[in-house]
Amino acid sequence: MTNDSLLFMLFIQFFLSEMILQRRSYMLREQIAAKINELSPGQRKVAYFILEKPREAAFLTASQLGTQVGVSEATVIRFAHTLGLSGYQELHQAISHMLIDHLTTLERMEKYRTSGEKSLFDTAIGKDINSMRLVQSRLDEKVIRNLAALFTQAPAIYIAGYRSSYTLAYYLSFYLSWILPNIKLMPLDMPYELLVNAPPESVVTGISFPRYSTWTLKVLRYARGNNLQTVAITDEYTSPLATYALHVVTIPYTPISFIDSFAAPISVLNCIILSIAQELGDTLSSRLEILERYWEENNLYVPPTLKKRGGIYIGENRIVNIAKEEERE
Repeated sequence: MTNDSLLFMLFIQFFLSEMILQRRSYMLREQIAAKINELSPGQRKVAYFILEKPREAAFLTASQLGTQVGVSEATVIRFAHTLGLSGYQELHQAISHMLIDHLTTLERMEKYRTSGEKSLFDTAIGKDINSMRLVQSRLDEKVIRNLAALFTQAPAIYIAGYRSSYTLAYYLSFYLSWILPNIKLMPLDMPYELLVNAPPESVVTGISFPRYSTWTLKVLRYARGNNLQTVAITDEYTSPLATYALHVVTIPYTPISFIDSFAAPISVLNCIILSIAQELGDTLSSRLEILERYWEENNLYVPPTLKKRGGIYIGENRIVNIAKEEERE
């Protein structure tokens, strides 16, 4: 075997192991949530400690974790087996990987610096690829189609996102406004004033990922308390947003250093938008035709047939001076 082949095999092994760990950590909260009613009182203590204090749990042995919560080491190991894990070592790996959700931006950056990766770009792109693979393997098409049906039937749709998740909220509202009436991007300064006048059966969609936004959580809580339909787009079913959501879409999420990486969420939003478009059928074509005419009449985009010469675009039938067009506006 050549050196290049060996390096390639090592890379594949590393890539697969990282993807497996990410999948395990992503599933850990879901596994605990699904099994919580089956756990013994002692095992439940272990579960709550891991969920509430992953920073501490990540640095404890099975014996130390048991001592911390007042149970035996055997109880901790049985807890791991109950979740379907091979033992405490696998549980510990999942906890350690899960810890990233609770790190501050500075802690994330420091962890990224000391991760031992050789290539900044390979690491960043590799993490996004892992997240996309998880989406592809875990995305429930039925959930997306049900959500599309809900959106098309709703009298109004309100979309809430804060800080970095605002970009996702804007993206979703931008494209939905092309094809659905009454799409409203929630303003940060007066969300409750907007919702108090929401028609019955309106849908309020909150988007947030770790570290979860309290603003988005409060919006969903208010909407749910006022009997509006609520949707959470977040990382897992144990997300605080899911508490106030009638419909939950979970998307694998892995930050890159101090940056929130939204490659996977954007992909799922695209699936939602396309499912809604499919739900609308032939009516969508007429709406897009109207929009295209408006865009063309108002020179919204540079025509593809224009060629630039200096500051002037020259087309087959007209000359457009972009600078003068902007001055008139």
